[in-house]
Amino acid sequence: MDKKLEKPQQITFDITDRCQMRCVTCAKWNTVPSDIISKELSTDEWKKVLSDLRNWLGEGFWFCFSGGEPFLRTDIFELADYAHSLGIKVASMTNAFSIQHLYEKIVDSPIESLNFSLNAINNPIIHDESRGREGSYEKIIDAIMEIKKLRDEKHSSLGINIATIMFPENIEEIIPLVEFVTLNKINGIMFQLLDDKESFQAYCVRTSSKTSKYVMPKELRLKYKNMSKRAIEVVDRLIEMKRAGHSIYNSYEQLEAMKVFFNNPDDILHDIKCDVGSTNFAIDPYGDVRLCFNMDAVGNIKNTLPQEIWENMESQKCRQLTKSCKMYCRMLNCNFKHNFANFNKSFLQKCINKTVRILKGKN
Repeated sequence: MDKKLEKPQQITFDITDRCQMRCVTCAKWNTVPSDIISKELSTDEWKKVLSDLRNWLGEGFWFCFSGGEPFLRTDIFELADYAHSLGIKVASMTNAFSIQHLYEKIVDSPIESLNFSLNAINNPIIHDESRGREGSYEKIIDAIMEIKKLRDEKHSSLGINIATIMFPENIEEIIPLVEFVTLNKINGIMFQLLDDKESFQAYCVRTSSKTSKYVMPKELRLKYKNMSKRAIEVVDRLIEMKRAGHSIYNSYEQLEAMKVFFNNPDDILHDIKCDVGSTNFAIDPYGDVRLCFNMDAVGNIKNTLPQEIWENMESQKCRQLTKSCKMYCRMLNCNFKHNFANFNKSFLQKCINKTVRILKGKN
């Protein structure tokens, strides 16, 4: 066991694989079997998880409901109430497709941060096509504005945030999305890089990736190449807007790393160490625990205490595997460490050199 092993900082409850979307950036919806609900952890089992985590991590830590679509679990508010009673802070993601009847309940709940998955603001078709459901743009905009209105009327402290994936079709939507957030006094926005959709499959059918032998699909690499010049210009503008006071949650370090990534994704494999094994603790709908969602489960929370899983041999093996990992998910928000501690010394100079080269058209 590592002598200086710290407790995890990023706790995620992937409480269901179920989702109404057909996102082009995710394969989960296409892999969920019909009998999935019967296999999910029960309400009481999730409450035990919360109690065990509270006993281990103490009061005041955050966790996030994720999925799938978390609000397809009808007991999500009961779980949020229970977490609150233990002194645990709750966040949640949502695609907002089926929450119209839950607006007031959400605002009145102890959920402290709600993150809406929105990929466009000026062109509804871009959002709908990326989500695979016609009308999803209209529903999510309605949810954002109505929940914000209710929050303000009730003087609630609920944080309302936007989460956006950057991909070729929506690159011109990125700056308008920041302006939308600022104009409407939404708490903030975070940007996520497009990743290999095969990484996002239902946990019940997922097999671990051979991370040390991973090769980015040609189609994905081509998408990055085709958007690289414009993407770097947009990220530079995001840095300017963040400095000017716009509420962009991505750190300056991550934004600088994005520019290197867009020029040549392979550079980050050499320059950024993945720290997921020492920060992340994710529990899937069936109780399996992962430190990395692309690697094997390291234990099951139904029959083992979380601290025992965190310190067991399987977790140690997972941490060792991150050292030889060839995957690019180290750039995802849940994995990225917001400082330069994990970067090689040449990283800042590489940021400058790569940016100058790409803007001059010298790939």
